[in-house]
Amino acid sequence: MTAFFAAEPEEAGAIREALGAGVLLEAPFPLYRGEGVLVAETGVGKVAAAMAVAHVLTRFAPKESFFLGVAGALDPGLRALDLLLAERAVQWDVDLTPFGRAPGETALGVRFFPSDPHLLGRAEGAALALGLPSRRGVVATGDRFLADRKEAERLRALHGAHAVEMEGAAALMVAYRFRHPMALVRAVTDGAGEGAEGDFQAFLREASRRLGLLARALVY
Repeated sequence: MTAFFAAEPEEAGAIREALGAGVLLEAPFPLYRGEGVLVAETGVGKVAAAMAVAHVLTRFAPKESFFLGVAGALDPGLRALDLLLAERAVQWDVDLTPFGRAPGETALGVRFFPSDPHLLGRAEGAALALGLPSRRGVVATGDRFLADRKEAERLRALHGAHAVEMEGAAALMVAYRFRHPMALVRAVTDGAGEGAEGDFQAFLREASRRLGLLARALVY
């Protein structure tokens, strides 16, 4: 079984529709089953994402997972609706530097949590087959919607990140602890600067539709 995770109702709804996942399961968040798939609507933020991933891995033991959703671009070369295939993700708001840790480094001694390279390669192939523009890169995750261009530039310089969002590194951290294969893919909706909230709303529906197409290509 393949599990798909998404934070927003629009994202998860598009993925559910694309996969025909219509059976609602009992869970502390919206969770649906289809033929060979699970689709979880985690809710926004790191805690919500981590809780949902841990619940699904513990209760259903899927063989692989994908966390799909939208993100704000830190790299000016990324355009709206481009897919970013996250090779790794960092929690930009984790700060243990007074204890000699690098910015974003967790108490585990890990700063960047990786996507599974095989699953990321599959996602890259699916995007190519669908004609969806994509590139590989680094995601920065934090519990705040970023709409400040100067801070966006700081995060890009500090972590080498190409996009910013609110769940991915937490989900990959759980997968890392469970030794479970997961890949993180984000569709760009905004530039993480002034006006980001408006761009997010403008592109969310189409970005979600494209993520649904990608999810379908990954399993069928």
